[in-house]
Amino acid sequence: MKNKKRLALSRVEGFTLVELIVVVAIMAILSGIILYSVTVYISKSKDTNIVGNLAVLIPDGEAYYNSNNNDGYLNFCISGAVKNAESNMPRQEGGILHCNSNKDLWAACFQEFSDTTKAYCVDSTGASEQILNCNCSDAITSCVKSLSCGQ
Repeated sequence: MKNKKRLALSRVEGFTLVELIVVVAIMAILSGIILYSVTVYISKSKDTNIVGNLAVLIPDGEAYYNSNNNDGYLNFCISGAVKNAESNMPRQEGGILHCNSNKDLWAACFQEFSDTTKAYCVDSTGASEQILNCNCSDAITSCVKSLSCGQ
C-alpha cells in the first residue's frame, strides 16, 4: 500500500515535455512583441534626433545671413552649422542631408527612420515639416510639400 502512494506521488512531481514547450512558446511570442516595440521606439528617437538637428539650422541660417549680408545664404550649405548638423545625424542607408541655397533662400531635409518614404524639411522661411522623401533632393528654396512622387 505504501508503494502505491509513493508511485502516484512521483508521477505528479515534474513537468511534462508539452508543458515546457508551451511555456517556451509563450515566452518567445512575448519577447518578439517586446523586441518589435523597442525597434519602433528606437526609430522614433532617431527621427526626433533628425528633427532636432535640422531645427538648429533655422537660427543658424539667420545668423549666417546677418554676418554675410552681401552674399545672403549663398554658401550656407557648406557652412560649419550644416556640416555639424550632418555629422550629428543618425546614419542609415540612403540617409543624406540634402541642402540647397541661393542668395535669398535655403532648404535642408533628411530621410526619416520610422518611415523611409518621408523626410523632414526646414527652410529659411522658418518652415519645418514632413515631406515625401522623393521631394527631398528637389527642395531647393523651400520645403516642397506634395501628395505624390513623380507626378
